[in-house]
Amino acid sequence: MGYIVCWRSGKISVSRRVPKGAMGVVTGHGNRLHRVLRQHGSLERSGHAYLLPTLQTALDDRAAIVAIDAFVGSVREILARGPHRRLRGGRLL
Repeated sequence: MGYIVCWRSGKISVSRRVPKGAMGVVTGHGNRLHRVLRQHGSLERSGHAYLLPTLQTALDDRAAIVAIDAFVGSVREILARGPHRRLRGGRLL
């Protein structure tokens, strides 16, 4: 079980626990969350962290909450559509 956690600075990552100062926005299987984050997040210039650009540019906390809600909605939609399990031989359920 893992969490996609988000900081007010716009940095998002997958973690086993929600660290202090961060907000856990989506829970799920760690590998699936990593795949979704690679698809949906944008890489930082250093290439080590993912960012949520709309959260970085939010002028106040209300706009930041709207940006997080949009991100959570799109991630949940991706998780609901995607393959949930793989059987032997690579067949998808």
